[in-house]
Amino acid sequence: MICIQSIKPYFAGSKKSIEQLEEFPNIQGAELEYAQNCGVQSIHDSGESSSYDLALGASKALLEENGIDSDELDFIIYIKSRTPQYLISSEASRLKYDLQAEKAQVFSISDLGCTDSTMAVKLARDLLLANRRAKHVLVCYGSKKYASVRFRYPVTFTGDGGVACLIGRGEEHVIKDIRIDTNGSYWELFKIDYQKTTAQEYREECSDLRRYGFELAIESKNRFTDLNEAIFQSHDLDWNRIEHYFLQNISSRAFDYYEQAFEIKFSPVCQMNLSTYGHLGAADILLNYHSALQNGLLNSGQHALLMNNSPVAAWGSILIEI
Repeated sequence: MICIQSIKPYFAGSKKSIEQLEEFPNIQGAELEYAQNCGVQSIHDSGESSSYDLALGASKALLEENGIDSDELDFIIYIKSRTPQYLISSEASRLKYDLQAEKAQVFSISDLGCTDSTMAVKLARDLLLANRRAKHVLVCYGSKKYASVRFRYPVTFTGDGGVACLIGRGEEHVIKDIRIDTNGSYWELFKIDYQKTTAQEYREECSDLRRYGFELAIESKNRFTDLNEAIFQSHDLDWNRIEHYFLQNISSRAFDYYEQAFEIKFSPVCQMNLSTYGHLGAADILLNYHSALQNGLLNSGQHALLMNNSPVAAWGSILIEI
């Protein structure tokens, strides 16, 4: 069976409270109220470390912790950052070179926002199902701020951090099902027009606050309903038979919205990680699952549902039998 064998987060630099951020004194009015109540208390600032450095650091730490030689990797899926060091160059092939993973086939994915990690896990599972001799797929990602400020109104605070996940064969943390859906009509709801500004001027724009706060919220509820109920039907489950729910770390309001909509409770590690690290993009759901495991919250035979979405818009759910 295909399973999650290991997850390793990686942080560099220093921890900062949101009040210590350079932009915080300039946040005013409704934006300030949101900033103070979104659930983020601090973030990690990786300093000079790039998104690539964070992904590489997480990958090396994971391999060392599990006693796995890089030559044992069959595939590497590199989730591209929004802020690559260079345009045109290949960070995916660089990662293979730096890890000395000579046998591994490597490629990168992007453009689904937070849901990139759900797609990466799906592709890893598909690769192992299609290649019976393959044993290990490494998925890795580095989150680095991509605008001049970390506060993304009306969304969240962005933090820095890396994560690596090893997908392989085993009897624990089995990936039972993955469903993903997208709606391209939201493709530029959030954007940075980088070609017309300098890097110091980069600032993310929301083209339609109402569409994000109302229309996308309603559609997300409906999409998750369809995805999750399809999973439940295929595995003879229902909402009440899932012991652990996880969501990416956007805001306390997002947790409240989905908990009320579906009459569920997310794992307490989600709010804990939101408060401590802010939003880490595609790393969130993997970090949250890792934290629940590290805190002894997951028991054999239980089920976990990892719900993940992004405003591009994409939605994904992963069913895991622990």
